Amino acid sequence: MDYKENMTQEEYEKAIQGAEDRVRTEYTKKIKALEEKLPIEKSERELELEQKEKELLAKENEYKVKDALAEKELPSQLAKYLKIEDFDTDIEEVVGVLNTYLLNNSHKPVTKKNNDGITKEQFKKMTYAERLKLENSNPELYKKLI
Repeated sequence: MDYKENMTQEEYEKAIQGAEDRVRTEYTKKIKALEEKLPIEKSERELELEQKEKELLAKENEYKVKDALAEKELPSQLAKYLKIEDFDTDIEEVVGVLNTYLLNNSHKPVTKKNNDGITKEQFKKMTYAERLKLENSNPELYKKLI
């Protein structure tokens, strides 16, 4: 059936307009769907606030770490170098590592001077158990102090 023959000019224009409206509506829906998938652009003010929030969280975390290190009698100055994500478990691991390191690398005397630091007066004040321990651990010193 030929539409031109049975339609007036006005009906023909309305049909074209209707078809255009349907196409426009369809593409508008597609555009909106694609726009929803796009990331939301943040304003400069929002970006500034977000940056300040990150800085505050980092500072708060640093203070938490500083307090935890001080509580465990470790140098709190290390807090600014430690980035701890899961505070509860990670801080215990850090404290354990630091304590192990400090214990293993603590001061070890190279030479023994002055009878291991025990004077005759100190030896006289020692209990029997302490003298026995000294005799077993360092018999030469024990003989010198008798």
